[in-house]
Amino acid sequence: MTGRPAGAPHTYATPLRAVDRIERRADGPGLSFSTFKTVRADDPYMAGHFPGLTLLPAVFVLEGLRQALTSCTGADEPLNLLEVVSARWLAPMQGGDEIRLDVTATESGGGQWLVTADGVRQDGVPVVAAKVVLGGPDAVLSGGLAPAGGPPPAHAAASGPDYTAILDRLPVRHPMLLVDRVDALKPGREITTVKAVSGSEPCYGAMEDGLPLSRYMYPRTLMLESFGQSSVLLWLSSGTTGGVQVAAAFRRCRFAGEVRPGAVLRHVARIDRMMTDNVFVSGETWDGDRCVMTVGALVGSSRPRARLDRTATAAP
Repeated sequence: MTGRPAGAPHTYATPLRAVDRIERRADGPGLSFSTFKTVRADDPYMAGHFPGLTLLPAVFVLEGLRQALTSCTGADEPLNLLEVVSARWLAPMQGGDEIRLDVTATESGGGQWLVTADGVRQDGVPVVAAKVVLGGPDAVLSGGLAPAGGPPPAHAAASGPDYTAILDRLPVRHPMLLVDRVDALKPGREITTVKAVSGSEPCYGAMEDGLPLSRYMYPRTLMLESFGQSSVLLWLSSGTTGGVQVAAAFRRCRFAGEVRPGAVLRHVARIDRMMTDNVFVSGETWDGDRCVMTVGALVGSSRPRARLDRTATAAP
C-alpha cells in the first residue's frame, strides 16, 4: 500500500508528507502495518530545524502515524491526534536515515484508534516507541481536558525575551520557529508564550482548492512542537542547561477542539522538575478562553552536538 506521491497536493493541513510508503503486515485483530520515511533536508519545515544539522523533529513521527492510519482506514476526513499516551525518542533521526515504524492500530469505539509504534533506523538502532490515540473529527476523549488553571491573563506588553532574543536562544528558524512572543517569564519556573496561526504557513501551502473548512485545522503536531520550543526557552532561563536541547519523551498530552488560521495560541509551560541534563515540563495551550491542549509531561534532554550528528563523529 502506498500513499500519494511526493509533490501531490494535500487534502488536509500537514507540515510535510511524513510517510513515503506503507506496507501491510499479516492480518490479525485491528490493523498491522509498517511505514517508511526517509529524512530529507528539502522537506517543508526541515531547513529551519537545527540549521546545518538535518534532524527529523520528534513530532513529525507522530504526524506520520496520523497520515498512515488515515490512509489505511480510508477515512473520509483526516484522523487527528487525540492523545499522546506516551512517546520516547531513543536516538537521533538524521538526514538520509530511513525510519521504519512497525504499527498496530486497534479500534476502541467512538471513532477512536489506539495506536502503538516502534521505530528503527536503517542501521537497526531503535529510535522511537510511542502509544497514541487517534480519532475522527467527532471523536472526543473521555474526561476531556483538565488544565491546571484558567486562561492566562492578557498582557499589554511582552515582559520576556524579545523576538531577536528568541532567535538567539532557539536552534530553529523560519518556518520551524513557532514562538512569536514571550508574554511573561518567571525564570526557571513558568513561561507564557504566543504563537499566531497564519493561513500563509507552509502546512497550508500545498492544499487543493475547494476543500471544506475542516481540512484547515492546524496540525496538532505543530502545536505540540510550539509548546516544546516554549519549554526550551523556559529551561534556558534557568541557567542550568547547555548543549543542544531536544525532546526525549511526551506523556499524557491531550487535545480538544479545532484551531484554524487566525487563531492566537497561548502556551503556559511550567517546570516541574530538573535533573542533570533533563527537565520535566507540564502545561496547557489556549485559543482564547478554550483550552485546546494539555501536556502532562514533556521531558527535555540536553545532549552534546556530537551525539546528534553522526556525520561529525564518522569523519576521519
